[in-house]
Amino acid sequence: MIHKTERGEAVRSKSEVVIANILHSSGVTYLYEAPLALDGTVKFPDFTIPDSDTGDTYYWEHLGMLTVPSYRQAWEEKRRWYEEHGILHIDQGGGGNGILITTEDSAEGGIDSEVISRLVKERFGV
Repeated sequence: MIHKTERGEAVRSKSEVVIANILHSSGVTYLYEAPLALDGTVKFPDFTIPDSDTGDTYYWEHLGMLTVPSYRQAWEEKRRWYEEHGILHIDQGGGGNGILITTEDSAEGGIDSEVISRLVKERFGV
């Protein structure tokens, strides 16, 4: 991990720096790559965001390299794992074990911080 966030943690990508910094500056509590163990399998969501007001837990995955076939395949497997374990996408209303948020880099590899900020404000009311 070579990139640092405003709160000093090392993350894997520049896009994750953007997301972490927006969450942090918005006052949203999050964990970076916290282990999520279900049915004997451990996954590491990019961001885990517990919502103490609702009791919901959000799992945020940033998809930075979907143009790479092996990355896309690994993501599809992880997405299915989430679904099988009751963590459904925010567009599906979430699931019994959590709510999945996904964001993506553009085809050119960029990230739109305005979109991320808007998503954080809309979802977490900050």
